[in-house]
Amino acid sequence: MELDFNTDSIRKEHIWLLPAQVDLILRSLEFYLYTYNFIYPRRGVSETLEENLRKSLVRDTWYQIRSETNNSDKDIENENFENKNRKVA
Repeated sequence: MELDFNTDSIRKEHIWLLPAQVDLILRSLEFYLYTYNFIYPRRGVSETLEENLRKSLVRDTWYQIRSETNNSDKDIENENFENKNRKVA
């Protein structure tokens, strides 16, 4: 998949989702980044610019969705995407 970072193509999207759907999307993004970081490691090879941009895009998307969905059952301030994606020994 080729990433498109053309800022001219940015547009505002409005969709209606159930809280369970938002949770599913957030968990999917978390799992994607965790898999990319720990299941698919590139031992001895530095990450490419595209790989770093892809991970940044996932992280930024997670924060954007989390901040735009005002779920009263979860405290946004206490949730940290990076802490969720640390490898636990």
